[in-house]
This record gives sequence, C-alpha cells and structure tokens, in this order.
Amino acid sequence: MFNMAKTPKLRTCFRAIVVTIGLVGIAIAIGACGNTISGVGKDISDVGSKVTAWQNSKDEVKNVSK
Repeated sequence: MFNMAKTPKLRTCFRAIVVTIGLVGIAIAIGACGNTISGVGKDISDVGSKVTAWQNSKDEVKNVSK
C-alpha cells in the first residue's frame, strides 16, 4: 500500500489537510441544514396563512327555499 506519510512533517501536513477538509465539510453540512429547516418552516407558515385566508373568504352556501 502506498504510504503518503513517510516523514513526520509529511504526516503532520497530511493530517492537517484531512482535518481541514473534514471541518469544512461539516461546516457546509450544518449551514445547509439550518437553511433548509428555516426554509421549510417559512413554507409551512405561508401555506397555513393561505389556507386560513381561503377558509375565511369562502362564501357560505345559503339554503334558499322556493
């Protein structure tokens, strides 16, 4: 197997790069998750407002006897 870290300096550099890439990935995932949750919450709130307005503005059917 290819050993990338033959010297202590290369090993330290390689670990730093791997850790940095991992932390950036975690930061992106957490940021995307927060935006998604707030976006879905806003969408649900908007739909609820529209449904409430639709229910309140609906004309009632009146029984008219002829």
